[in-house]
Amino acid sequence: MSRFNIILTDMNMKNNKWGFLRETNEKALEAGIDKDTGLHRTGLEDYLAVIFPEIASSEWIHDKTIEGIGRKTRPDYRCERLKMIIEFDGLQHYQIPDRIKADFETQKLYEMNGYKVVRIPYFIQLSNSVVKSMFGRDVNQPLFDEKIPSLGVKGKNTPAYCCPAGLKRMAKEFRSYPSQYVVNLKALEDANDEYLTGASLLKEEYDRAE
Repeated sequence: MSRFNIILTDMNMKNNKWGFLRETNEKALEAGIDKDTGLHRTGLEDYLAVIFPEIASSEWIHDKTIEGIGRKTRPDYRCERLKMIIEFDGLQHYQIPDRIKADFETQKLYEMNGYKVVRIPYFIQLSNSVVKSMFGRDVNQPLFDEKIPSLGVKGKNTPAYCCPAGLKRMAKEFRSYPSQYVVNLKALEDANDEYLTGASLLKEEYDRAE
């Protein structure tokens, strides 16, 4: 890539209002600029403000224990008016089998107590089409640009860093958002480093999940 194209790409990334999702704006700032794309991060609370404009920010309860459901759990975000729980699943949710099992069990617990549970994988970004699919909401302004891949070698967040159960989970979740799968698989294949991308492993699991 020429120096001119690098500068142009950097400018385009800076013009994007919506960045890669992080649990909070504080964590978005801590994570900084994405090393693979040059794009910034955006806290989930900013996305929620435009997805649910009728819900005050104070109604989203962040990282607090739910009383009376039989187990101490602290979902990322909870809204009692919507009876909704939102979990942002970072890379560790695809690396540790115990965490993967706990996610499944906790989700069942939430649902048994009447909550709608929305899980957002770290590699799925909140574009307009994803928001429509996840939340059933149409947002009038453009959100995340789906042409930008989430996975990259520099970020060390590729399928190569997932455990077997996490890789299967990733492939299954990509099945629900095929356009983002295509963009990410191409980026991984273009990196041309199977050891660090695990591109063929993801493709194999994705095809198997049909």
